[in-house]
Amino acid sequence: MDQEIRSYCRSKGFHLHTEARWLGYNEADRSALLEMIREVRPGENHFKDLLDWLDEIALRDGTPIATLLQKELSGVVTDPRLGRNDKLKRLKEELRRLRFPRLAGIEDEIHRRIRNLKLPRGISINVPPGLEGGGVGVKIEATSQEHLRRLAADASRAIDSDEMKQIFTMLDSGTAGT
Repeated sequence: MDQEIRSYCRSKGFHLHTEARWLGYNEADRSALLEMIREVRPGENHFKDLLDWLDEIALRDGTPIATLLQKELSGVVTDPRLGRNDKLKRLKEELRRLRFPRLAGIEDEIHRRIRNLKLPRGISINVPPGLEGGGVGVKIEATSQEHLRRLAADASRAIDSDEMKQIFTMLDSGTAGT
C-alpha cells in the first residue's frame, strides 16, 4: 500500500511533505484515503484540504479518518452516477457539513422554510453554500407581462411572511461568526 501511495503522489507531482503526511497516518486511515483517492483523484491542493478537514473532524469527534470515510462519506465517493469532479465537489460539501454541523443545521432549516413558502413555478429563492454573504438570491422567470405581475404579487406575499422573517433571522445568526 505504501508503494502505491508513493507512486500516486509522484505521478501527480505532490510535494514530499504531502506524501510524508499521508504516509504518517495509521494503516487503516492510509488505506481509506487510498480508496478515496482512487475514486476522486484530487490534485494536491484539494487533497490537502480534504486532509485538513478530515483531521479537524476526526480530532473533534474522536473518530478515525477511516471511519469517517467508510461510514459517513463512502456513498458519495462510490456513487456510480457521479463523475470525478462531481464526486470531489460532493465530498467537499459533505465534509463541510460534518465540519460545521451548526451551520449545516441552519442551512437545512432555511431550505425547509423556503419550501414552506410554497412558491409557484417561476419564483426561486436560493441561499449560497455556507450562507456566504448572508443573503438570498431571488429569481423570477415569467412568460408574459401578466404572468410576471402574478409572480411579483406572490413574491410580495412571501416577502411579508413570517417564514421569510425567520429565514433572514437565521441568515443573520448563521453568518454572525463568519
